[in-house]
Amino acid sequence: MSENQTNQKFTDLPLSKETLAFLNENGFDEMTEIQSKSILPILSGVDVLASAKTGSGKTLSFLIPIVEHLKMLDFKDKHGTGALIIAPTRELAIQIFNVCSKLIKYHNLSVTIVIGGINKKIEDENLRKGCNIVIGTPGRLMDHLKNTAKFKISNLKILVLDETDRILDVGFEDELKNILKLLPENRQTLMFSATQTSKLEDISRLSLKNKPLRISANPNNHDDLICDNLNQFYILSTESKRLAVLYSILK
Repeated sequence: MSENQTNQKFTDLPLSKETLAFLNENGFDEMTEIQSKSILPILSGVDVLASAKTGSGKTLSFLIPIVEHLKMLDFKDKHGTGALIIAPTRELAIQIFNVCSKLIKYHNLSVTIVIGGINKKIEDENLRKGCNIVIGTPGRLMDHLKNTAKFKISNLKILVLDETDRILDVGFEDELKNILKLLPENRQTLMFSATQTSKLEDISRLSLKNKPLRISANPNNHDDLICDNLNQFYILSTESKRLAVLYSILK
């Protein structure tokens, strides 16, 4: 067991047989610290402001409650978008999309991704047809919210801001504030961040309508924001081939 894991098992949670099948078939047995601290509270419907390192398992911390909640509501494409996940970069959005795609194969749910570098007409078509879970970057999401007809968000149940500190660091603060103004207020909001800053507190006051549950899974050394068991590497690529290389890595 790595230092990032706990002795708590996913089978201890009140999860559907479909989600448990996904976890079992993909080798997920014991929860990480952020998963053990956040999944049950999120399932209960509270707003969450969580601090967790990159590589801590936070993606499943919000994806599992999302699919469980939408399954409970019998959410269909005709209902539009039930969950919106905002990420700071295309690369992170693609990673979340790939995990979500594997998870929803066990459920009768749909997911799409809206990011720069992908044909916008295809995104338009997917949003018009209705997608239960939408994952995207702030700039592209704002474009669709303003310009894509029949992008139905009136039934939005859960908003996730993943790596919120990075969203603010890369200059998306204004876009994020504008997106928040367009979303239904009657929703659950989940904010995940590796660090806590004054800008983050400002955004939390705008996005979290209720007093959030604050969760921390970071070590005492806040300079170490990446888990020890996460290997990092890089590949040199030309600008024109960057997305193709990224897709090949993530497959």
